[in-house]
Amino acid sequence: MTEPERPPHNPRHEHLSVSDSGLHYVREKKSGLLRQLTDSELNDFDDPPPCEQCGEQFGCEHYNCAREPLIAEPEIDAHVPEQWRAFAREAGISNNDLERLRVIEHRDGEYHAVANGDMRMQELVLLLNET
Repeated sequence: MTEPERPPHNPRHEHLSVSDSGLHYVREKKSGLLRQLTDSELNDFDDPPPCEQCGEQFGCEHYNCAREPLIAEPEIDAHVPEQWRAFAREAGISNNDLERLRVIEHRDGEYHAVANGDMRMQELVLLLNET
């Protein structure tokens, strides 16, 4: 085992060490429970930084919940296809959301996420089906 290569991102854990295979050994501060986490699992505990403009941390008028900058209102007409403009103005979308919208399926009167879709795609599907 090696010394921790990075500081803990989340104050919930005390980062103890990293194995040669890349597992992170952490102790939950509150319960004392020891855990072995992969990089991905450890990153799941990271909180996004607050927005530089408004201070919100989990989605605001500048960023979506995936921490992607939203397309500004004046740029929507230039960057967003006609079919998604009303949705973009109402819900706010990022450039990455445009890619997600291209692969979201519409069948039987409802929108459906593709099998390999991420959490933001799931959120877009829910928002689309509400409108």
